[in-house]
Amino acid sequence: MRLVGVRIGAPDARRAVEAYTALLGVAPAEVASGRQRLQLGRGAVEIEAGEPGVHAVLFAPDGPDDRWPADPAASHGLTIVVETPPQVTSRALAADAAVAIDHVVVFTPDPARAIALWRDARGLRLAFDREFLERRVRLMFFRSGGLTFEFACALPPPDDASGPDRFYGVSYRVPNLASRRATLLAEGFDVSEIRTGNKKGTRVASVRSGTAEVPTLLLEEEARDE
Repeated sequence: MRLVGVRIGAPDARRAVEAYTALLGVAPAEVASGRQRLQLGRGAVEIEAGEPGVHAVLFAPDGPDDRWPADPAASHGLTIVVETPPQVTSRALAADAAVAIDHVVVFTPDPARAIALWRDARGLRLAFDREFLERRVRLMFFRSGGLTFEFACALPPPDDASGPDRFYGVSYRVPNLASRRATLLAEGFDVSEIRTGNKKGTRVASVRSGTAEVPTLLLEEEARDE
């Protein structure tokens, strides 16, 4: 199965769709159950009515037998949806519109458990696994469908590693961060200053409003000298 997007809830789904349309610069399309889907070049965001935050991570099956176990405990507290994604054509509303989901972040109390599930049982590629002692965090990047499923664990790890994993935030890749930030500020979003990203060669800015309480990062790859 391949990671293809996220499903986000908001008490006022209509207003959230309007906010995410402005945030990402991409037009929405209605899909199943009245959800609105904002299809990026790589990855998609679905908005539905409900409690604010990330409701589910969306995967596409690689074959007819590629299903997620019915037992919710199989995902250690995360809601995982495996289904063939709807055919939605991406329509950018601006030249600086978001082009992809860069990564989806999950907090886990048990890195070994995450590796056993996502790499060993589900076949996602563990592309990065490193402890950052100065930041007191261990980060693991599982690659899937051109996206990154990022798991973070506090250092030192919690004494009780049996707790559930929980969704945190989403990062979106944009072609021109300064332009997208200026557009969002003009539309009333609260956006941080641009800063150097943790990944070498990137710049980022945090969006602090209009995200249905989902911590949100905009990321740009810095231009490389030829």
